[in-house]
Amino acid sequence: MSLADREEAEVRQVLAGLAVPLAPAGLAAEAMRKGRGRRRRRARLRRAGWVLLCCAVLAFAVWAARTRPWTVPEEVTTPSYPRW
Repeated sequence: MSLADREEAEVRQVLAGLAVPLAPAGLAAEAMRKGRGRRRRRARLRRAGWVLLCCAVLAFAVWAARTRPWTVPEEVTTPSYPRW
């Protein structure tokens, strides 16, 4: 018997002696309830993120349309002097 076979036999013997623990009653139902809640929360957060992104894009578009940052401002080199 090789070392690997001996170790495997020991592991099998230890595992055979262990009793399989029973899951508590209602564990699956509780996990499903929590999973549904997490899924709803993630959906709400995703929806809120999209709404926030759309509002930011709209605000930027309104700001850009009003201030027109792409145009070059008029250059004023000297003030006008009325009495010349």
